[in-house]
Amino acid sequence: MKPANPDPDQDPLIQEIGHLLELSKTDIQELWEHSVVKGFIAKGMLKLDEWEEYFLKHVDRVATPGYLPSTDDILHARVQTLGVSEHVFDVNVRGKLISWHLYDVGGARGQRHTWVPYFDDANAIIFIAPVSAFDQYLEEDPRVNRIDDSLQLYTQICSNALLKNVSLVLFLNKMDLLKRKLVRGTKVRKYMPSFGDRANDHETVLQYLRAHFMKVHRKNDAGNRVLYVHVTSVVDTMATRRIIGDVRDSISRGQLQTTGLAA
Repeated sequence: MKPANPDPDQDPLIQEIGHLLELSKTDIQELWEHSVVKGFIAKGMLKLDEWEEYFLKHVDRVATPGYLPSTDDILHARVQTLGVSEHVFDVNVRGKLISWHLYDVGGARGQRHTWVPYFDDANAIIFIAPVSAFDQYLEEDPRVNRIDDSLQLYTQICSNALLKNVSLVLFLNKMDLLKRKLVRGTKVRKYMPSFGDRANDHETVLQYLRAHFMKVHRKNDAGNRVLYVHVTSVVDTMATRRIIGDVRDSISRGQLQTTGLAA
């Protein structure tokens, strides 16, 4: 059985995957909605990445012939960053277009050695820490909590004397996923004992994690810099757009002051 009216311009592999997904749709839905599967997920016996849950919930639409991803689908998709990706775009600073080069670097431990050449003439570092990862561990080392790894890495960046003049911007990301986990009843203290008996709500958890990063910054900052902190959720496009605008302005102000051009 072949899919009806296949698009002749579409990649044959995509056509085949779409066809298999269509044939499996009912089975996938039944498994996803099964009480045993739901019980395993609720008890933490079956862990799924956030993007997996999103697409399983929307499998009826995703598995429909001719499916095209929506903006939300694209924002929820997760593809691991391998190596370094460069993005070049113009930014308007006081009426003058300045070309910015943004380097997206893979965060896995095995990829961090590739960052060094890009630090030589960096003006700013945007550090993205997933606040929802308090119950997750590194694939490279299952003994290390992902929040602890982020704090250790941020310590190294803060204390690096070669980066003391680089602006630092911290994104506490995936706030939407943090809220979802806490609503389900996931206890932070189970994974981070120092959280203690604090209230298990998103505001308390967020302030707890923010305080940890601020403490690392105060203790290790090599350049007495101001740390710009933003709470983000990439699926909230309007808020993200506003935050990126704020980041652009703060970085631009910092560079103008450094070069003596600020008013």
